[in-house]
Amino acid sequence: MVPGFYAAMRLRVSARAPLLDIRNIDHGLLLPILLHCVDNQGRPSFGPPRPGRETEEFLRNPHTDIPDVVEAMRQYWMPNRYARAR
Repeated sequence: MVPGFYAAMRLRVSARAPLLDIRNIDHGLLLPILLHCVDNQGRPSFGPPRPGRETEEFLRNPHTDIPDVVEAMRQYWMPNRYARAR
């Protein structure tokens, strides 16, 4: 699931580095999506999910969480996109 998202991210992974850094609080924006990324064998692309209530929520509600984080990521990147357009 979600192989297209991960494939697109890998095209410019260096540009996505801030969100991929787990020390960055905004890394959490990717979690609801990354939890659903699997490899060709159907295994989680990023290893097994962490146990816990938050992970269970993300796995249970992707239909509500993913649209919310997509919009949040859009807002996160807008200052960069606006600055480049100038």
